[in-house]
Amino acid sequence: MLPLPGALARLMAKGGRWLPGALLDEDALRMLDRGNAGDPAAITALLGRPPKGIAEFIAEPQAERTPAKLGWLLPLLRWSIVAVWIATAIVSFGLYPVEASYDLLARTGIPASLQPLMLYGAAGFDLLLGLGIAFLPRRRPLWLAQLVLIGFYTVVIAFKLPEFLLHPYGPLTKNLPMLAAIWLLYELEEQ
Repeated sequence: MLPLPGALARLMAKGGRWLPGALLDEDALRMLDRGNAGDPAAITALLGRPPKGIAEFIAEPQAERTPAKLGWLLPLLRWSIVAVWIATAIVSFGLYPVEASYDLLARTGIPASLQPLMLYGAAGFDLLLGLGIAFLPRRRPLWLAQLVLIGFYTVVIAFKLPEFLLHPYGPLTKNLPMLAAIWLLYELEEQ
């Protein structure tokens, strides 16, 4: 928690009315100032007994925090992976110089006659993966497909284009956290 002076909070709340979806606006600040506890008389009368304290029905707060955090972190992780696949597709479709892509494919042993099929086929597959993750209700097979595809790309590039293993931007080493994130999403996906 970070203490916020009242004057600064009011100024931020005034600015919040101009930002769509702002977490703090004047109404929210008034509610925070009033507090989050009300008079228990009405609920006591309705229940016929006093309401239970939080400690009586939440035994382990940390156990409740984890699902609450995962509730917003997992979609964020999923959408970031969607963005990676779609951006990769867009770049492969021609933002990256096509001749340079063909050169990389040639260095991995792909004959010139198959290079356009491989380049645009892979870009199309990347796009389909991104769209599938974004819109399909069942994604477990897509998570597995990504694990296999990234693993395959990593091995081929490591052997055929070994300079990428030592590249300062780490294009291959970044596959490790990507694989871990995808595996996590696979494990937590509803069957």
